[in-house]
Amino acid sequence: MAGIEIAAELSWPAAGVARIKLTRRDTHNTLTSELLETLDRLFDEAASSKARVLIVTGSGKTFCGGAHIKLFTDPASPLYRNARAIRDDYVKPIIRVFSRLREAPFVTVAAINGFALGGGCELALSCDFRLMADTARIGLTETRLGALAAAGGVQSLARVVGRAKALEMALLGDQLTAADAKAAGLATAVHPAAELDDAALAFAKRLLLCSPISVAETKRALCRCETAAPDEADRIALDAVLAASAGAEWWEGMAAFAERRPAAFRMEDG
Repeated sequence: MAGIEIAAELSWPAAGVARIKLTRRDTHNTLTSELLETLDRLFDEAASSKARVLIVTGSGKTFCGGAHIKLFTDPASPLYRNARAIRDDYVKPIIRVFSRLREAPFVTVAAINGFALGGGCELALSCDFRLMADTARIGLTETRLGALAAAGGVQSLARVVGRAKALEMALLGDQLTAADAKAAGLATAVHPAAELDDAALAFAKRLLLCSPISVAETKRALCRCETAAPDEADRIALDAVLAASAGAEWWEGMAAFAERRPAAFRMEDG
């Protein structure tokens, strides 16, 4: 629509690989209601189009700048000095949208091109993998603002980097370099900034070699097992085996191995 700047765009750099690019570089890709609504819609579009991998990236110098601070400082904003509205009308919707990345049956990859601070770090944490440009910075900076990383930071960071490192990051509010993030286990890989897009696509194509059903069931089982007791974790794993072996991909993979040929996997309907 004329006069309305698009918050994010969906493209398909390869068959089965969707890319969502945050495009509001003028506002550092902050988490406005417009961006959240756009992400929700684009996630639907990627899923309905049978994406097998989804790459999320930013534009300009920013991956995602986190909270839109003007919502808290403008007296005309419904969030101004309204703790309940901040919780229920702002943070809760962010959690819901970000959770869609964690719960998606396809693989999600954050290609962190620039600053990923506060909610931007939480957006990256919601993805399965995080590839960073060597010039990028990432961190939970909320404590520097008197805030709290409740859109995924306090829930997920310790699972990725361990409790001690998570406390260091979340309480100090520091920005980590890409090298430090890689050393902490937060970043999967670091690439020269000019090569990040190509590296993310190459990484996505590696995932296309894997069975979509196996990927979906493995991802779901891993997430459920994180908080499960050992016996319950075994049941989750067995249920995943049942779901995977009931589909054609299991038998295609076994036949391909026996016949010494590449497996021809495809996303099954449903």
